[in-house]
Amino acid sequence: MNVYTTDKIRNVAVLGHGSCGKTTLVEAMAYLAKITNRMGTVADGNTISDYDKEEVKRKFSIATSLVPIEWEGVKINVLDTPG
Repeated sequence: MNVYTTDKIRNVAVLGHGSCGKTTLVEAMAYLAKITNRMGTVADGNTISDYDKEEVKRKFSIATSLVPIEWEGVKINVLDTPG
């Protein structure tokens, strides 16, 4: 596990109205950072940030999810928020 100093950590909250693509954006960021090997979709219920049964059933985020991403030596804590 890598240890990051405070100058190498960023916290980013993804905010917006419901169904504007926040979870899809976080999914794309994780895919580009090679955290996952495929892009999940909200419609299919297989995204990394909407994993709760109720979120999959309703097809929207109910709670904020944390997705840690490492990019060019910086740890980015992406918060996928409900709309």
